[in-house]
Amino acid sequence: MRDRRRKSLATFMSLLLVATLGLVGCGGDASNSSSSSAGTNPDASSVPTAAATGELVGKPWVSSMLQGNLPTQAPEAKDDLYTHYAYDWLNEHQAQPAGNMLAHSSEFPTAIAGIVNDESKSNPELDQLRIFYRQALDAETLKKTGLSEVQPYLDRIDAVKSLDELNALLLADDFPFSPFILANLATYDLRQSMCVAIFPNLLFADPYLQGGMFYQDADTPEMQQAMQNGLLMQGQYIMLDFMALGMNKDEVNAKIQPLMDFEKTYAKYAEYGGKYLKSEFGTAAKATKESALTPEEMTALSPNFPLTETLAKLKKDNSSLYIVQAECLKAFNDCWTNDNLESLKLITKAKVLQETRPYRDPSGVNAQLESVGAPVPDSATFAYNACNNLDTLSQVVAKTYVSDVLGPDAKSRMESMANDLLSEYRDLISKTTWVGDESKANLLEKLDHMTLNILEPEGGYFDYSDIKLKTTEDGGTLMSNYLTLKQYRIDRESEEVGQPARAVASWFSIGPTVMNAFYDSSNNSINLNPGYMSSLIYNADMSDTDLLASLGFTIAHEISHGFDFLGSQCNAYGEASPIFTDEDVEAFTQRTTKLVDYFSAIEPLPGVTCDGQNLIAEAGADLSGMQAAMLLAKKTDGFDYDQFCTKFGNTWAQVADQNTFVTLLADTHPLNNLRMNVCSQMCDEMYDALGVKEGDGMYLPPEQRINIWGEKA
Repeated sequence: MRDRRRKSLATFMSLLLVATLGLVGCGGDASNSSSSSAGTNPDASSVPTAAATGELVGKPWVSSMLQGNLPTQAPEAKDDLYTHYAYDWLNEHQAQPAGNMLAHSSEFPTAIAGIVNDESKSNPELDQLRIFYRQALDAETLKKTGLSEVQPYLDRIDAVKSLDELNALLLADDFPFSPFILANLATYDLRQSMCVAIFPNLLFADPYLQGGMFYQDADTPEMQQAMQNGLLMQGQYIMLDFMALGMNKDEVNAKIQPLMDFEKTYAKYAEYGGKYLKSEFGTAAKATKESALTPEEMTALSPNFPLTETLAKLKKDNSSLYIVQAECLKAFNDCWTNDNLESLKLITKAKVLQETRPYRDPSGVNAQLESVGAPVPDSATFAYNACNNLDTLSQVVAKTYVSDVLGPDAKSRMESMANDLLSEYRDLISKTTWVGDESKANLLEKLDHMTLNILEPEGGYFDYSDIKLKTTEDGGTLMSNYLTLKQYRIDRESEEVGQPARAVASWFSIGPTVMNAFYDSSNNSINLNPGYMSSLIYNADMSDTDLLASLGFTIAHEISHGFDFLGSQCNAYGEASPIFTDEDVEAFTQRTTKLVDYFSAIEPLPGVTCDGQNLIAEAGADLSGMQAAMLLAKKTDGFDYDQFCTKFGNTWAQVADQNTFVTLLADTHPLNNLRMNVCSQMCDEMYDALGVKEGDGMYLPPEQRINIWGEKA
């Protein structure tokens, strides 16, 4: 439930903190390294628990998410809303920490397995899914095949003697990999045409979601070590891939570090959203505008690496505009020399192994995982993961889940609620007195043009009914069918380039079955992935009240991201054009600063306060989302606030062990108990419904209640 760019910062912050504690983790920009306004990160081993201290920790509310820190009986709602309504779930999960939302994530693969195994169900797309799933489930055949289908490609890489030979290999029609470039569909302005975003691919990080956050230069040796630990964590499976080739651990370690150092020379220039969170307003918009290049400008940045030829191989060479991180591409191109040939060959092999990992024998990797006590995916999980890939059948998996599990009314119910919440936002913004006429017109225009990509992208999924995968009996293999599916996707995406722009670009780079909901400022869209829709979030029998608590809050939260510090740097059409005037930026900042200060005074652990500045984007979206949801509730006759709070509390119920709790403190999202309590504390409706009065734990004087939008802001 986060903007893709914010998700990357949350990942960075959480893993960074773990790394700082000497655990497996990751690091990044030192400027974002503080997890609390106290200026220090708590050590997981020193996090107090009720069992250890005899006292409950957390101010102003008990940190009931922390394992062992649950009161012996549920507090009254008027004193601690979250703990009151989530108490039974929290109590049941003290022995085995978990999050209710994550606990439901297994429903998706379980449902797909059941549908695939139900022979009474059949349609052209499902039949192809069934072939691929069963080939991935056939562990015996995969073990017999081993690396035999991949080894010839690795041998060809080994045989390369010059950069010219490497270029020729990478561009060859019979070498089905383009490991150094990602070319994703994108929009620059919805009034134009679909274009292409170019990313130098990274081995140890996701360049799209994480960018260069792991590769920044640190201010201290400790932070540098944290970043090193992070890259090692990202590279764990890559190390296992090398070991599958017969290398021992020492040999692998000797290869990994030089690869990390080499990749950093250009990866440190890869953009990541977090760098703009504390920048001057408009900086992100300026960077976006500067990233739009003509084909000629893009090619000029890459005289060494055959970029144009690579795009032709990917069938993305017919775009009239490219979105390019120029500094990163230039640094990458500078590495493309004969002097770096051995490093380039080794990275090529690693990326081929990385790409093909889901479609070849997993037994070697599993044995290594088992040897260190790490979780080992079972065969059904391996089969599901093989199908659930952007390059394979994730779109078919998503369509199947929506039609067979969510049912025919799911999309219309979700869209109806989303439109109701958009209407509440129009009313809120119209009544907001601190917003000037120019900014208000821009905000309302943005709402009016916000696309709802709910359960499917605008325009629908690709049609896989005509594809013909080969069964094992007909000589097909999991690997050969993967390559068929990959080429099919390349062909379909190439048909989109140059067509009228649609707010679907993110669905081509983020899988529809990912457990996520997000706002995409580049095309002004709300995106609800089928992967987010477990039975906890939606089921056909769910009441409207429960749906507002589980999904409505999420939708309202994401709408708000269109008007926060980053989202407001794009207009209604996704164009990088700030929608606030300078005066309104100042007024907006004044209001969000109040929320920063409020969170910074909350002490979830003794001596450790929340970092309000780190939380502001997501906390602001939570607050605005709850406000919009409560306005919608107010218009519903006989609305049951007790039922709403019960569903809300249980949706976000979570018990975290000490290590997990420490990482959650560094996330850009507030702790789940704070998400509910702080938001509710600011809403007058909750006081009336729950009878909260002065002296109660949930009470906040009216003059201290924070609103960003509406007549009370």
